[in-house]
Amino acid sequence: MVNFGIFLAYGLMAIGVIAILVFAITRMISNPAAAKNALIGLGGLVVVAGISYAVSSGEDANTVFAKLEVSEGTSKTVGGGLVTFYVLMGLAVLSILYVEVTRLFK
Repeated sequence: MVNFGIFLAYGLMAIGVIAILVFAITRMISNPAAAKNALIGLGGLVVVAGISYAVSSGEDANTVFAKLEVSEGTSKTVGGGLVTFYVLMGLAVLSILYVEVTRLFK
């Protein structure tokens, strides 16, 4: 019975992913200007993630997490994800402050 539930969940997830992809592709075809803006945003996210990954060192895998058998690559990936989160959170806070300050002077 458990196997049936797992396979059912996999099937429903596949149907959902396919529906999302079909909807996204049809929207991009019908409105190419919005697709261009979305791709620019996605490119910016990839650039931030790439820079964050390059900045993270992964050196703590051998010292701090040696007992957990964490590799240097895994530590670098997690560090890059954390740096990406911090950068995007900081940008969100700065954009909120910018909007509020500009509204104050209108």
